[in-house]
Amino acid sequence: MISPPGAAQIGTRLTIALQDSQGNTEELLGILHDVRTIRKRDGSLASFDPDSITHWRVVKKVNAKAGFGAPLSMRIRELEAAATTTWPADVTTEYGNWLLRASEGDTRQGNSVIPTGTRPFGDPGMEIEVALIEVANFYHQQGLTPGITVPLPAYTKLDEYLAAQGWHLSTELHCMVIDTSDFTPRTTDSQFTVKISDEPTDTWLAVQGDMALAKIMRRYWAHYISVLIEGQRVATGRIAFTGGWGVITRVFVKHEYRRQGIGRIVMHTLAEVARAQDCDRLTLQVDSSNSPAVSLCNSLGFRLHHRDRYRVLE
Repeated sequence: MISPPGAAQIGTRLTIALQDSQGNTEELLGILHDVRTIRKRDGSLASFDPDSITHWRVVKKVNAKAGFGAPLSMRIRELEAAATTTWPADVTTEYGNWLLRASEGDTRQGNSVIPTGTRPFGDPGMEIEVALIEVANFYHQQGLTPGITVPLPAYTKLDEYLAAQGWHLSTELHCMVIDTSDFTPRTTDSQFTVKISDEPTDTWLAVQGDMALAKIMRRYWAHYISVLIEGQRVATGRIAFTGGWGVITRVFVKHEYRRQGIGRIVMHTLAEVARAQDCDRLTLQVDSSNSPAVSLCNSLGFRLHHRDRYRVLE
């Protein structure tokens, strides 16, 4: 019996050959979404029975430097899709090529519209004035503040239109990328212990100080990093994989342990995990107003790919 792909292959591009009990054969190609589902090139999900697999293999990817190799608008959509996939919202719905996401406890990515269609407004499938009314109604029904994430420069006209309609700028994020090969191996320090798990444990979440997001994180398989000093967790980070990208989120160092190089240890460990998963490219989003975090990313070699403006209607 063939051993089917497991949790370690989630986020990896595979071909899977299947044969049912009547002898019918099928071959699936795509990104493994979970141990029974694969995401095909068109974005749709296809389910399969692991027991019907006759063989499978990892598809070798053509190495392309992070943030290059395609038109900017396509690269922006690719990165935004990776972020959305690895941070799945509680509720999603589509208006044309606008994806509406709503999540309890989240205040940004999991609680905002992301446009994915053509310029200037991302093709919401209706007039922009009507679309914004529908968006506001959707979020109000969820008991949430309406929010839209606007990737720039892809949707500059949309950003300008929202500003003119009273959608206030709440946060601006830097979407940054790097090749894992640009990370040098981290130096060991006996003062610190690093632990890696595939579950956001209560002790890991306690460092984050936000237990409400556990439900979102547990919807998509990921690695969870902890840095400990004398058995006490002082820093954490998360990395998930999809479409050839390692998506870094929730990097956090306790206030009293900052400016000691611990954030750098977390980032280097996340890069090591990515290399172990044969992932060549990393991406993350960092608040542009968080100067220490932006400086850390710059010092590690992350490059600014594009910006996201998160606008809300209050």
